Amino acid sequence: MSADDFVWLVTQAVFVAVFLDVSVKAVRQPRQASIDIALFFGAILAVIAISDIERLTGIAANLQTVSYVALSALPYLALRITDDLAAQQPWLMRLASGVLTVLIVAAVLVPQPWPLWFQLLPVLWFVIIGGHVTLEFLRRADRTSGVTARRMRAAAVGSALVGLVFVLAVVGVMLPVTTVAVSVLNRVLALAAGIAYFLAFAPPSVLRRAWQEPELRAFLGRAASLPRLPDIAAIRKELEAGAAAATGATAASIGLWDARRERLVYVTHSGELFESESPSLIGNRAFNEQRRLFSGNAARDDPDNAEVYRSREVGTVLAAPISAGDKRIGVLTVYASRAPIFADDDLRLVQLLADQAAVILESRALIDEASRVQAREEATRLKDDFLSAAAHDLRSPLTTLLLHAEMMKRGISSRPDAPPEERRIDAIVREGNRLKSLVGDFLDAARAERGNLLGRLERVDLVGLVRESADRLSTTRHPVRVEADDPVIGQFAADRVRQVVDNLIENAIKYSPDGGEVVARVRTDAAEGHIEVSDAGIGIPADDLAHLFDRFHRGTNVDDRRFQGLGLGLYICRAIVEDHGGRISAESTVGVGSTFRVALPLEPAEPATAEVDRAAPEPAEPAVEGPVVMAPDPAPRAADA
Repeated sequence: MSADDFVWLVTQAVFVAVFLDVSVKAVRQPRQASIDIALFFGAILAVIAISDIERLTGIAANLQTVSYVALSALPYLALRITDDLAAQQPWLMRLASGVLTVLIVAAVLVPQPWPLWFQLLPVLWFVIIGGHVTLEFLRRADRTSGVTARRMRAAAVGSALVGLVFVLAVVGVMLPVTTVAVSVLNRVLALAAGIAYFLAFAPPSVLRRAWQEPELRAFLGRAASLPRLPDIAAIRKELEAGAAAATGATAASIGLWDARRERLVYVTHSGELFESESPSLIGNRAFNEQRRLFSGNAARDDPDNAEVYRSREVGTVLAAPISAGDKRIGVLTVYASRAPIFADDDLRLVQLLADQAAVILESRALIDEASRVQAREEATRLKDDFLSAAAHDLRSPLTTLLLHAEMMKRGISSRPDAPPEERRIDAIVREGNRLKSLVGDFLDAARAERGNLLGRLERVDLVGLVRESADRLSTTRHPVRVEADDPVIGQFAADRVRQVVDNLIENAIKYSPDGGEVVARVRTDAAEGHIEVSDAGIGIPADDLAHLFDRFHRGTNVDDRRFQGLGLGLYICRAIVEDHGGRISAESTVGVGSTFRVALPLEPAEPATAEVDRAAPEPAEPAVEGPVVMAPDPAPRAADA
């Protein structure tokens, strides 16, 4: 086999491969563009095959007519491909159709052997139309980017080379002296044209990915900064512009899912929000079905919105869902006036851009959430600082106020002839103690945030501590009964554990407005001491139990005018128990009552000195001249359940 024959064999193989690839695509997705491309390469393959048959067998009669018809069809089919790419002038399409009809009729009617000028007519017609097609491919390539642009340029090169092959064929016929040289050159040019067409219409996936890489790198380079844009609207605008540029489309839009309204929300060209409820809208369908969709005739495929498509000169729609795992974020829709001839690649590119948009939008959502968390933490810190500072500032004059009110009360008690103001002074002392309790809660809440609630640990009998609180808080309407046998001794911060027990008993009394017994149980196991406080009060709704120990939380069935409180008591109790390494929980039934359970390790998880080191020093009380009289035990604190 000569080198010339080998080149020609490879050329034939390349054109066969291209024809098979485009034919499979035309069968799988019979769009106008894919059918035109398959017919174009079918005509080329027919010309090549008939040429070989004539050369090898010498049969020319009927096959020459078929070859002439196929050759005459090539310019018209090439023009149809460019019309699929960008609308051609109607007169040009009519002219090409008319010329094709005339050549076919002439091929049938004109007797053979044909004169040379007649044989060259379709060749010259292809050279003319081929030049126009080449320019159209190049013009379109300049208006797009990425894989599509590179494939357009390859198609332009292929068309130019085929035209050159025909020109050289004419030269070879007109100048027989150059036949051998022209034949060799023609075979090489035909092979180059086949390779160019192969790259344009049937490129391997490896090459497509390589062609995509520069644009993807540029897009990802921009994408890294997109989540930092001022808002979602700015991010959406940049993504839409990038998608339109990458696909060479007329426009692109992103619809974001609004979970509250349960619909997609788009932004119009004027910047107004547009909520789409139409299930037939192609973008909505892609979102609902969670798959990419292509429509070569949007008005036909979505008749409910046909007028919208026509008013905006939209003929083709490509849509892909924007999703992150199982989370549906929105949909990316790309609009074009004409169906792209490389629709499959463009659709894959749209899906790739949609996936990148999902990453960008999720990144922005995480940034926004982190900002919100940071803002909440900062607000909490500022609130804690304010509460701590305010509580310290309030405690100084409050201590002085209570001191002098107590001294006045005792002075009046020792003077029978004094004015009858004792009831008013009692109110001052009572409300002053209540205010002191609230200030104490503020300070404890601030310490709880910093982990500074516990002081020195010492050996404490929980049974004795609970009995002491029960005796002090028990009343006729709310007797507090303690169930315990053996002492339960462990290392605890006594004042803080007493604060927990007092709060639980006070809550049990407070939220049992009809009276009733409160039961406090104390027991032990191998390593923990357990305290339970039960009542038969109003109970706690089930939905509140999960947030019962949150700061400032109060039950939804609590009347603030009847049951005063800030919602700090149980929050502080939890902090005290957890700082001991224990746990606290509650169970309740509305209208039946509640039971709070506390479990405390009998031995600390770390040395007691660690607790001392951790404790923040208490601010000094203000100096008061004269004898210091201790105020009585504060009134029961406001309940916090």
